[in-house]
Amino acid sequence: MATTPNPVRSYQTGKYDINNHTYPADLLSEKYGGNYAIFYISVAEDSKILNKTGDNQQITDDISFTRDRGELLASNLKQGGLVVGAVAGTALKGAIAGGFAFGKAVAGAAVAAAPGAIGLGAAASIAGTASRAQKRLRTAIALHVPNQLNIRYGVQYSEEETATAVMAPLLGEAALKAIGNFSGGQLVDEAKTGAAALGLAFGPNAGTVSAATGLAANPRKEQVFKGVDFRTFQFEYQFFPRDSSESQNVQNIINTFKLHMHPEFKDTNKFLYVYPSEFDISYYSNGVENTNIHRHTSCVLTEMAINYTPNAAFNTFADGSPTQINVQMTFRELSLMDKDKIKAGM
Repeated sequence: MATTPNPVRSYQTGKYDINNHTYPADLLSEKYGGNYAIFYISVAEDSKILNKTGDNQQITDDISFTRDRGELLASNLKQGGLVVGAVAGTALKGAIAGGFAFGKAVAGAAVAAAPGAIGLGAAASIAGTASRAQKRLRTAIALHVPNQLNIRYGVQYSEEETATAVMAPLLGEAALKAIGNFSGGQLVDEAKTGAAALGLAFGPNAGTVSAATGLAANPRKEQVFKGVDFRTFQFEYQFFPRDSSESQNVQNIINTFKLHMHPEFKDTNKFLYVYPSEFDISYYSNGVENTNIHRHTSCVLTEMAINYTPNAAFNTFADGSPTQINVQMTFRELSLMDKDKIKAGM
């Protein structure tokens, strides 16, 4: 099962290194009303970043976070379970789609998937587990709450035709009545309209018959629930650094986001990617998490647009640092919403 949402927590100054990753530089002062957002960064445990030196690679042992990254990641499948699950999943899909016995499907799929299973086994062996284990960086990013702060909730429904399912029992019952009444197998009256509707819906030249008779079949459509959308949201920032030092902080922030949204290669031959870093975003008010607005599951940064000339002109400080940079970032959450998470303030 997925982990439970984070408990309410305070932001402890000094626990994370935001000195060179804060905008505005005096964001945590009373000047800005005590409202800010912290972007915490978690990196793949086998990332090369963690093997390098520097402030950006320091690890924090912050156990106050209970991350919500989705069902598969929480299940922590080991190598054998991952491969068996992948092969059995293929077999199950084939059994359902083809309508044949599950045992036969498993055997057939196991043979067909053998080469792929070897590859999956190799991948699982290289990874060690399927948990996508991560470590949290001590470096975090502190920004003011964006001027446009919104989140979209979405669920999926589709139209499904139910006329056949509704009419089939009626026609079957009518046929039995006809046989019981010795009426020569003729459909009784209550079934005639049902048969006509099926003919107009699925019969040959149904359109021609419908146009000639002025009758159309009622498809008896229903809305069928299909699933939940992953929440996606955008942050738009307009950075107006007041001096070259603050401009450098802005550049550090932008470069950090760019770095962690991208993958890295696992091997020197560049056959395999290691997943990009993940972000945990929290909103604070006067040092305490603000639970009056939505909370996020763990996220990935999927798109980033940087504009160095928002006013159609490139202006810099004496050292060449831009005087204004506009940034738009699109994040996608890793876990789906449900009633329990909504109750928890997500």
